[in-house]
This record gives sequence, structure tokens and C-alpha cells, in this order.
Amino acid sequence: MMLATIFTVCKKELTDHLRDKRTATMIFLLSIAMGPIMLAGMSYFISSIEKKAEAREVYVQGKENAPQLANFLARQDITILEPKPDFRELIKTGKHDPALVIPKDFQEKFLTGAANVELIFDDTRQDSGNVSIGVLRRLISGFNGEVTNQRLIARGVSPLIGRPVEVRNVNMGTPSQRAAQILFMIPFITLIVCVTGCTAIAIDMTAGERERGSLEPLLMNPVSRGALTTGKWLAVGVYGVGVVALTLTGFWLTLRFMPMPKLETVMSITGMQFLGFGLTMLSFAPAMGALQMLIATYGRTFKEAQTYVSYLITAVSMIPMVTIFGQLKDATWQLFVPMLGQLMVITRILRGDPVDAMHFLVPLAINTVITAFAILLISKLLTKEKIIFGRA
Repeated sequence: MMLATIFTVCKKELTDHLRDKRTATMIFLLSIAMGPIMLAGMSYFISSIEKKAEAREVYVQGKENAPQLANFLARQDITILEPKPDFRELIKTGKHDPALVIPKDFQEKFLTGAANVELIFDDTRQDSGNVSIGVLRRLISGFNGEVTNQRLIARGVSPLIGRPVEVRNVNMGTPSQRAAQILFMIPFITLIVCVTGCTAIAIDMTAGERERGSLEPLLMNPVSRGALTTGKWLAVGVYGVGVVALTLTGFWLTLRFMPMPKLETVMSITGMQFLGFGLTMLSFAPAMGALQMLIATYGRTFKEAQTYVSYLITAVSMIPMVTIFGQLKDATWQLFVPMLGQLMVITRILRGDPVDAMHFLVPLAINTVITAFAILLISKLLTKEKIIFGRA
């Protein structure tokens, strides 16, 4: 009987919310469009970096002052471009790539071993200009190595004397792990959608009902507070899971059908990985919905509740920053922290690292406790006159 009541409340709440077709359509469209927008942006970013690297063009001012260096660059198939007259100002505004400046006395000092050049750049700008910085530094390093070898050989000394230790790079990273490094935004965005996707319905069926004055007649029905709250939470949970499913579908459709050769070369997400993402969020979305309902219950108006809930969304969104700023490695304790645990599991799935039952069961248990606590507290709040009749 109680189960039937819960489903009836759930159906009624979902039907009521979906009547607002404009809001529902906007949420659904944004959810499914998230994948195409983000992946297309990343594909463009990677393409622009590769295009700049393949162009093999560098800006050098004063190349006539260093004929040996200019010759070295030419032998590396590098095209030397003359920077614009006001390139220093343009670099500060991000409208010019980094440039190498060779002073007029370069050749004179070069012969005595005291030459220097200036690399003009702005490292506060996170754009494709950083590629040029790396290219210029590698070229100068290569030129230094070549000149050093020539001078040592001219003096009858083996060039190996300057390299007592050779470094052989052994990269243990797999293609999947490198792809996860590039596409770290996918789990983050999907988790944010988990939190924000059901915000509207969670507030509408708590503070919204209170503001409209429809909460009193609803509570007059012969339905227990627990069944009523559980039914409302179930509606929020279904809605949240639906939004997550749409978001993941958007990512899958984009990777499956949208032509993005630059991303295809670095990653592919299998159906099992998408299933793992879905399982991770299956309990997280309803738990976040329950927390938002609890917070919104204190709001006397929709607007007031929206303000309260925004603090929760901000706090939850900041949790992943802990791993970034704290340089944290995967650890079991992270599974006990909502959002952090889900982020860890999804990242492991994306990297192709081993994932066992514990990675799903611990977050599931934590989310279940959060949900049960929130439903219990909301049920108690709905017995208080201050909550039921209090309005702004």
C-alpha cells in the first residue's frame, strides 16, 4: 500500500513538472548538447595545437646577427618569420606568438662563448602560443648541443665527456591514460550535471509548493509524511538519473558519429566504460536530489531556496579542486567523500585502471545514508507549522 502511494506521488510530481514544457525542454536539450559542445571544443583545441606544431614556423628578430643559428634552423626545416614591429605589446595581449630576439653583438659574443638571446613570451596565457615556446626552447637546446660537440671535437675531446649520464625515457603511461589526461573534463562535467540537473524539480516540489500554498492541501491527504517525501524524492531521483542518461548519450553519440579525427586518435570510450559511468552516478544523482530537497525545504520562496541550493552546488563543485590543488593520488578514503569518490571511480574507468566492486559499493552505501537521512529530516520538517505555513 505504502509502495503504491509512493509511486502515485512520484508520478504526480513528474507529471506536474513536465507540464512546464519550456523548463523541461531546456534542461533536456542542454544535457544532451553538453557532450557535442565540449568534445567539439576539445577537438578544435587539439587541432589548433597540432596545426601550429606541424607548421614549423618561429618568429625570430635579428636572424642576420646569427648566421650559424639561422643555418641550424634551416637544416631543421624551420621557417623563420619576421615578428611584427610591436610584437612585444601584441604578445602581452595574446595576438602574437612568442619570438626569439637575437642582439646585434651576438656573433662577437658567440665566438667567446658568452652569447645570449631573448625569448619573449607571456606564460600567463594558456593558449597555443605555449607550443611555440617549447619549440623555440628545444631548437636553442639542439643548437647548443651541436655547437658544444663541434667545439669539443675541434679540441680533440669526445663529446661524450659532456654527457656522463644518458637518459632513456621509458613511458609507462598507456594510450587510455593519456586520453584520460586530455579528457579529464568529461567526468567533472557529468558530475556537475548530476548535481544541477534535478535542481529545478527539487526546489519546485518543496519551496515552490510552499510558496504557491499547495503544500497544506497536499498534507491534508491521508498519506504519511514519509511516503509523501519518499515519493517526491523518487521523482527527483528519476529526473536526475534521466538527465545524466541524456548527458552520457550526448557524449556517446558525439564520439560515435561526429567526425573528430583528432579525438579519435587519442581516445575511444567503450560501451562498458559508459555503463561504468552510469553505475557510478546511479545513486549519486538521487542523493544530491535528496540533499537539495532538504535544503530547499527551509526556503520560504522558490528564489530563497534557489539561493540556499546554489551554496550546495558551489561547495560540491569545489570538492574536485581538492585533488587538483592537493595533488592527491587515488586513495580508498576518497570513496567515502561524495563527488570525490565518483570522480575517482570515473577517472579510473576512463584511464583503464582496475575497478572492483568496492569502488561502486562504498559510494553506493554513502549515497544511501545521505538519501535516508535527508528523507527522514524532510519528513520531520513537514510536521512543523513553521515550515508548512511560514511564507515570506
